[in-house]
Amino acid sequence: MPNVSRVILDSLGDEGISAFFMVPGKMINAYMSNYRQGDEQGHPRIAPVIAAAEGGAAAMADGYARASEKFGVAIALDGPGVANAVGGLVNAQADRSPVVLLSGHIPRGFDARDALQDVTPTGLDMAALLAPVTSSSLQARSAGHPIRYWNTTLRSLAACPTRPVYLSYAADVLFAETDESAVSMRALTSSHTSCDQADLDRVITRINESASVAVLVGSHANKRDVRKLLTRLSESHDILVGSTIDAKGAFTESHPNSVGVFGYSANLRAVDLFARNPPETVLLLGCRPSQWNTNAWDPGLSGARNIIEVTSSIEDIGNFVPGSETLLCDELAFLRHWETTLAGTAFAGNAAVRERVETVPLHEPVPDDVDALHPARAVRCLNKWLKDRVCIADSGNHRSFATHYWTTHIDAGFHSSTTMGVMGWAFGAAIGISYAREEGCLVITGDGCALMNGMEIQTAVRYRRNIIFAIFDNSSYGATYMNNKNNLPELSVLPAHDWVKFAESVGAAGFRVRTLDELDTVAQKIKDDDGVYVLHIMVDRDAGTPAQSYRENLTSFAKSRSGSDAQ
Repeated sequence: MPNVSRVILDSLGDEGISAFFMVPGKMINAYMSNYRQGDEQGHPRIAPVIAAAEGGAAAMADGYARASEKFGVAIALDGPGVANAVGGLVNAQADRSPVVLLSGHIPRGFDARDALQDVTPTGLDMAALLAPVTSSSLQARSAGHPIRYWNTTLRSLAACPTRPVYLSYAADVLFAETDESAVSMRALTSSHTSCDQADLDRVITRINESASVAVLVGSHANKRDVRKLLTRLSESHDILVGSTIDAKGAFTESHPNSVGVFGYSANLRAVDLFARNPPETVLLLGCRPSQWNTNAWDPGLSGARNIIEVTSSIEDIGNFVPGSETLLCDELAFLRHWETTLAGTAFAGNAAVRERVETVPLHEPVPDDVDALHPARAVRCLNKWLKDRVCIADSGNHRSFATHYWTTHIDAGFHSSTTMGVMGWAFGAAIGISYAREEGCLVITGDGCALMNGMEIQTAVRYRRNIIFAIFDNSSYGATYMNNKNNLPELSVLPAHDWVKFAESVGAAGFRVRTLDELDTVAQKIKDDDGVYVLHIMVDRDAGTPAQSYRENLTSFAKSRSGSDAQ
């Protein structure tokens, strides 16, 4: 009869999860014992990946969840291990990424004895601590029906929108044998939200009667089947498509019908199409109403004659553009029904919309009169040679340049943490993404991020991942530096570090580049290689980020809330 840990690992395999991410510890020996040497025939199908730290493991699970469209799994010793993973869970919660954090804690009988690393309600109640950042936070200290806790946890993952979950077992319960079986949650990515047929028909009729239509796609619609169908509809009816910042790449940006990203660091065509000169109807498909996604609540978003919001998330509906016509519906189900109604529909005004939009530049201009390597030029150079890789952008000024100047050429070719913005997240996330997709990855990160979580480069080396880490070194916390020039320099300026030597110390190959020509040569040299590379790219500290419309909207919004413009 299998023990509890084995049932859970087999359940993960049944759900199609190929890897979990962990840091070893005594209280989770039950999970580790399933991988005994000489017992190959009995090994679970899911592979363990050992991270440098639990925060990195959580980021790996987060990246895996985003790229696999399933869920990601991290396993850690409860107490200090789970505490180290909290930042990763908060980040996943903010971006609504389904991450499962499993742990083991003190055996039964140790309660109320001041035991080492007691995380039960008699010690530091970790389940209570994690409750605000999870949809389910449970501790199992009974061997009576232990798999019921796991089944409850799995069911929580089916909620919409998705969120992280936490489940901790007493160490001895994990070893307890059980005849219980796990529920099947393979329907996690299927439709969860149906809508009234009359409402669906009314909304689609409104769209089809429009002379011109454009679609802004958001993160709730960033699923493989949705992307495929949306591309087909765009091509068959000449529909321009943009994406919110948290869904960049949901519509491949090299496609001629793409207008790029709307939101923070927006592409100029997207701003023009959705907020300055909109078509008759704008369809908001699965959009989250965050500050960044709305380009700081751009008032121009209300300019179209018809603004129709379709989303599977009841929490978000009606908030992206207050007053819009709303439909609570699964995004894929909506597109499938819409496609069946489009025969004979022409959208005669779309051609004129396209002609006008194509007169607008896609990018903000890059200044020529600088001696240092401009981050925008560095991103464009990497994009030129590494466009077939998945790009993962970290938090910092470099993300603004990556969002604006990187053009996705592959399906779902961009990932970033947009709501909470944990620095250094991309180091772990890229490893998880590489397991989910088994494709080459490029991380665009910064020196501040590398100081926080760069040790996960050694994890990438250890597991022979195909990842290039491009560290944009401006010797500062970039965004803070821009707002801190009149204060003490040490509050935002970072000391110089040699990231090439660091890379070599953990087994990666490294290159330092100071000029565009040097970067062009190195990127071309390594573009077809597998393995782990670190590019230490010295960039201009004073380069302004491409977010002019966002800054203007944010200033305007702040004034409207303070009443300072009511003179």
